[in-house]
Amino acid sequence: MQLDVAIDLINKAKTSLALYRESGFAGAQTTAKELCEDMNVESQLKQKRIRSTKRHFAYEAADEPVGDALKNLEISFFNVVVDSALGSLEDRFHSLNEVQEKFGVLLKFNNIEKISHESLKSQCAKVETTLSCNGESDINGLELAQEIQNLPSVPLQTTALEMLPLIHVKQLEELYPNPWIALRVAVTLPVTVASAERSFSKLKLIKTYLRSTMSQERLSGLAVISINRELGKHLNYDDVIDDFASRKWRRVKV
Repeated sequence: MQLDVAIDLINKAKTSLALYRESGFAGAQTTAKELCEDMNVESQLKQKRIRSTKRHFAYEAADEPVGDALKNLEISFFNVVVDSALGSLEDRFHSLNEVQEKFGVLLKFNNIEKISHESLKSQCAKVETTLSCNGESDINGLELAQEIQNLPSVPLQTTALEMLPLIHVKQLEELYPNPWIALRVAVTLPVTVASAERSFSKLKLIKTYLRSTMSQERLSGLAVISINRELGKHLNYDDVIDDFASRKWRRVKV
């Protein structure tokens, strides 16, 4: 999936969840009542008696307890679940917005004519900085801005994934080398955020019921070794054992 399409879908999901938080409880309540009728279950929530507690003078007053069972369900459960989903979307995909800011000039070409020359140069310079390593860059920002402006006219809503084969079919790679390189990087940017899921899957394999008493330090070390097993294959175990033995040796009195 393209990066800009993924971000657009995520933003729509956030908007939908925010609207659902404001007006979705009534619809959820109606659906729950219909399910209760189908299963012959009572659809009325039991009203719990609110326990009264003594309050001392000059102490901060606690929040007033909610007496209505439905209102309490909306506040303590429904809003909490929706807020958790919104927070997860924001945390997990926050880095995608940063990537979009760096490669935004390459994701869509239908707005190139609306961008000023100075703004285009600054965005291309940002792409050059992003694709730099040890003082060397794969592209030239100024040349990238000039070549983008000189690109042949393209249809509206043309994305980077559509622009790349267009340059290849018309054999314009040598004429526009900087967009050719930058576009190949832009269309291969990963959208997934599965690195955390990978860590949890490894954790399930390591911390089994037989290792339930494992300490946190040892668990973290085994998880790092398992995740980076390709690097672990090149370790010299004799050196590791000697280093461990030199730190754990004890003098024995004779």
